[in-house]
This record gives sequence, C-alpha cells and structure tokens, in this order.
Amino acid sequence: MGLAASQARFLAITSRKMNCEFQSMQIAQDKLSVTRDLQSAATKYQNAMNATKLVWDTDTDEVYDLSYNLLMTPSALNDYNPYLITDTQGKLVLTDTMFQAAVNANIIDKNGDPIGTLSKDARDKFMTFLAKNGEVASSTAETVIANAYTKSGIGGEILDKTIANVLTTNAFINKLGTKDDEGNPLFGVSVLDMLGISVSDGNVDAAYDSKFCYNTYPDDIYGANKGKFVITNNGSALSREQLKKLSLGDLLSGKYTITKLGSNFSAEEVQDYMLKTIAKALGYNPGSTTPSGDGLNVDYESSNALAVAYEFTKSKYTGNANSISAESQYDAINGCMNGANNYNGMVADSGGTQSLSLTNMLKSYLTNFAVAMDGASRTQFNVDTEVGKSSYVTNDVTYYFFLESENSVTETDLLTTDFYNQLFNQLCVNGATTDSIKRDMINDPEYLMQALKNGQLFISSLNTDGYFYQGAYTLNGYVAEVTDEEAIAQAEMEYELTKTKLNYKEETLDVKMKNIDTELSALTTEYDTVKNLISKNVEKVFTMFST
Repeated sequence: MGLAASQARFLAITSRKMNCEFQSMQIAQDKLSVTRDLQSAATKYQNAMNATKLVWDTDTDEVYDLSYNLLMTPSALNDYNPYLITDTQGKLVLTDTMFQAAVNANIIDKNGDPIGTLSKDARDKFMTFLAKNGEVASSTAETVIANAYTKSGIGGEILDKTIANVLTTNAFINKLGTKDDEGNPLFGVSVLDMLGISVSDGNVDAAYDSKFCYNTYPDDIYGANKGKFVITNNGSALSREQLKKLSLGDLLSGKYTITKLGSNFSAEEVQDYMLKTIAKALGYNPGSTTPSGDGLNVDYESSNALAVAYEFTKSKYTGNANSISAESQYDAINGCMNGANNYNGMVADSGGTQSLSLTNMLKSYLTNFAVAMDGASRTQFNVDTEVGKSSYVTNDVTYYFFLESENSVTETDLLTTDFYNQLFNQLCVNGATTDSIKRDMINDPEYLMQALKNGQLFISSLNTDGYFYQGAYTLNGYVAEVTDEEAIAQAEMEYELTKTKLNYKEETLDVKMKNIDTELSALTTEYDTVKNLISKNVEKVFTMFST
C-alpha cells in the first residue's frame, strides 16, 4: 500500500474510532441516567410504602374513606352529629353554596364573621336558603323547620344518639334472661307466648291445660294427654309456673326440649311455628328489612341478617325428622327427649312422639344471624344437622351483639333537626372562612386528608359537655390513619412498570455498548496496523534518500 493510501486509510480509521468513542461516552451517560432514574423510582416506591390515608371507622366491619360529605351529612355513620372542618382560627370551612346560604340568611357577613342571632326564625331562614341553593333537599329543610330549635352544640341538652348497646355473648344471654320482680321475662317473649298462650287470656290455666301435660310425665301420656306437649329441661318436666317464667335466656342456659305426644301435628308444623316465634322475638320482621328497633333489629344490615338467618335455619330444620326406635312408649319418649339435645331438628319415633330442642334452635338461629352479619370473617361458626358438628356463636365469649339503646333517640326527624341545630349554632358563634383555597380543599378527599394531616385544617366535634372542640383529626373517636393499601399497590405497579422499561433500556444500551466495544477493538487493531505501515513507509523513504 502506498504512503498516500495508507494515510487516507489512517484518517478514515481515526475518524471512525473517534466516532465510536463518542458513542461509547454517550451510552455510558445514558446508562448513568438509567441508574439515576431507577434509583429515583426505587426511592419514590419506598416512600409510597409509608403512604397512609384517613378513614372513618365505626368500630364495625365497615370502614369508609374520609370525605366532607360523610362528615357534614346527617346519618347513622356520624351519629347525626356534624363533624366540622375548621381552620386555625376556628372558623368553619363550608362549601360555596352553604357559605352563600349563611350569608343570605344573615348568619354571617361577606367576610365570614358571625352576625346572626340564636333563634328558631334565624335557623329556619338558614334551612330555607340551604334548600334553595341545593345544599339540602326541600323535605329535609321542611322537617327541620317543623321541629323545635335548641342550643345543641353550645351547651344545650345532648341527645343520646347511640343506636345500639354493645353486649358480649354472656351479657347478651343475661339480657335475654332478664325478668321483672315477679319473675316474668322482660326481653322478647316468654316460651308461654311462643306456644300461643297469652297472659291476657281469660283463663290462662285452662289454656295451659288444653295444650300441656306438665308434671304427668311419664305417666298417663297416651291417655287424656295424648296429642299435648311437654317441655323438659335436662329430662325434667316443667310445671305450669315454671313455664310462665321461662325466658329466651333460660333456653340458652339449659337443655330445653318440647315433646309432642301423638300425631296430631306434623314435625314441620311444630318446627316452623317455634322457629318463626323465636325469630320474631329477636326482632325478625317477616317481609320487611326496615329496622324496627326490636331486639337485634337495630339497622338495615341487622334487619336483613335476621331474615337471612331465618331462611338458613329453616333449611336445616326442614325435612324428615331424625328417627329412633324403641321397644316401649316410655323408652320412645325418653329417647326422643334425650336425642333432641344432639340434633338441630326434630327427633321422632314410629309411634308419633316427636321432640325438638328449643335450646339448639335458638343457638342455631343466633349463629346463622352472626354469619349473615359478618360473612366470611366468621367462618368458624356453622350449623350442621348434628350438634357435635356445629359451632355456635353462643360458645364464643368474644362475639358482640348489638341491641337498641333504651335511651337513644330513634326518630330520624329529631336526629336530623339536632344535626342542623348544631351546625347553625356553630356558624352563629364561630363564623366561616372566606379563604377560597381552603374551601377548595374540602371538595377533593385527597386534598382534604393532606390538609388535615399537615395541620392546615382541623376537625371540631361535639364533646360530652355539649360544646364543640377543635383538635387533631384522630381525637374524635372515628377518624383513623391507616395504611393506604390502594396507593401502595398503585405505586408498586408504577415502580414495576418503570423498572421494566429502564431494565429494557439498560439491556439495549449494553448490547449497543458491546457492539461499539467490538468495533473499537477491531478499529484499534487496524489503526495500529496502518500506523505501523505508515511508519515503515516513511522510514524507507528517509533511508532511500539518505544514501
């Protein structure tokens, strides 16, 4: 190769080599950028792992995301008490329409300062403008206007709005067993009522005699008493006076059976009648899921659970009775009575004697109620045909039953009126903020939660002394800060997607870098070869002309 050609080749190789080195530098920079992006994504994901959110926890299985509407709309969730969002000066943070209604009603001026008087007329005017601005329904405004104004929330009388008393299993059983001074059951109905014998009957004793053969067991059972009933506890027949005082609580605390003597009634007739009466005594209202306040029927959820429990229990008790065989009538009666304690259903012999455990039926119904209330979280409870294969809720001392509070106000009109009385009174005392930024915060649950967390906003709630106090968001008994599983899952998904993209980009850059390195290696070899060739050619020229 001539010197000129070698030099041209050398320049071309040098240019390509410099270009490869430049590309190599660019790829190295890109890889550094990928590393920084990956570290940034990992840091963001790690921070998101600590994400929390504010929820409204009612101490049941239901937990709700915190929102302004939940705090400021009267409902059972907030016990019909407003939980007011307030700023650092204690002024209420209202929606634009609610703020304007308060201004129009002359409760506050345009600066949000209170100018209204504490009176029914002023409150009614406020409700009228709330309805006109679409903040409340016209029917709600009419309801409040129709009821009295009180100074609730500024020291006035506090209504007991606790819908239900919470009772442990043992306390609930004791409640079912409460009796008056004469020993008559106070809760639900007595077993006397279950069997259709009313204490208002003109001749209660005669009514008893027409259906029962008490204290005659086991003698003369198929004589004059054929077709009647006998109720026993642990095999001992109950007297007339004992039957009058027998309560639902007694049933759960003993081993009570009812035995039908003869074949005047079918097993299903007896089972259906007893189950329906027990269910009604506990608050079941056939054909309706509207809360009645009776027994366990304290809200829509429990009302529905009572109906579901009735159908599930009935399904276990419907069908053929569990059969026994006996050589004598005496053995048959004893066999049925004793056998009934082992089954959730009727036990019968071929002679027409049939026994049913009232204790097991009540336990079965309460267990199915608990399963209907709590669903999958209470799968340890079940009702089988056999007692030995069943797991009753009444055996779990940690379970809680809810009964209506005796002193609570259950009329929705009064509860709603009290809610808006409190809101009106607080506006008259504290006024409302005009800060548009804070007013905007309450419209977005996420901004609201962040403002509460960082101390820009607060929650003011009713205290036991009848006044509202401003405090941290976790001090009112309902708001809790919990791990934001949804945000964490979203962050994890974004991190995995980002990591996949960056890893692919890094792998692509590695391939490019490998190709560049291969090309550089080849160019370097060729570069050295041509350089040596040029050096030798120059050396030859100098040697030739030096001689």
